[in-house]
Amino acid sequence: MLWERGDRAGAEIAFRRADEGGHAGGALYLGMLLEDRDEFGAAEAAYRRSDERGHPGGAFNLGVLLAQRGDEAGAEAAYRRADQRGDGAGAFNLGVLLEDRGETPEAEAAYRRADARGHPGGACNLGLILAERGETRAAQAAFRRADNRGDADGAFNLGLVLYERGEHAGAEAAFRRADGRGDADAANRLGVLLGRRGDRAGAESAFRRADERGHAGGAYNLGLLLAERGARSGAEAAFRRAYERGHAGAACNLGVILVREGDPDGAEAAFRRAHERGHSGGTYNLGLLLAARGDQAAAEALLRRATASPDERVAGLAAAALA
Repeated sequence: MLWERGDRAGAEIAFRRADEGGHAGGALYLGMLLEDRDEFGAAEAAYRRSDERGHPGGAFNLGVLLAQRGDEAGAEAAYRRADQRGDGAGAFNLGVLLEDRGETPEAEAAYRRADARGHPGGACNLGLILAERGETRAAQAAFRRADNRGDADGAFNLGLVLYERGEHAGAEAAFRRADGRGDADAANRLGVLLGRRGDRAGAESAFRRADERGHAGGAYNLGLLLAERGARSGAEAAFRRAYERGHAGAACNLGVILVREGDPDGAEAAFRRAHERGHSGGTYNLGLLLAARGDQAAAEALLRRATASPDERVAGLAAAALA
């Protein structure tokens, strides 16, 4: 009660008394207070006392601290104890550790236990495993359980499954829920759906949300919309953000804008970045730019490479430039 009303000093005194009296929950909450103020050694000791007294939360929080400092074996043992005591988060984190080292069947079993205990991440990660091996119906059901528990990833992945099955209205609704929970991928996907059905204002708004959350594709798609309506400065800024986040197509589009603005040095840098990221349009445009600047040997090599592009349009343009 003291903690809930903001009296952390009073709460700490009470938790310490409970801990000293052998109370597992008192040790757990004392550890949480200590961790909040970065007293990790004292927090770990409190979690260990809570764990030793059989508290699932004590074992789980101990596991998180041990994982953060690189003690994977200690973290796994702690998560296992939390899992054995019926803790959904312990089962989930155990599943993540097992999946990371390739023990997929054991991870799936852990995710199933977490899911059965109502853990949204357990349901979502179980769905991902099921989807990967082609059990689409079971995966959809798992994603829906995660979504119903308020999980953004669950809603997003449910949207992907529904979209692949042609249920675009359901997919849009799922992407909207995930977007509302702050998922950048979902905002971008929602923008694509809205754009395809002609809702350009809705698409732009969705791409802006994805961009604001640091999504490279959201920034790129926003740039495309802005460029189409002639908002060149806004498009350039959006392409720059996507370019800085590693988007190869954005680097190419930024280069095109910079050529038009009379900045060949900036354009060359952008086209090079696109080329280095395997973007054939960047390779082609870099070749054209170098040819215009008199570096014929380098230009020809780039254009020849672009003729092998899987993009038939780029391959054709490169071949025509070499003719």
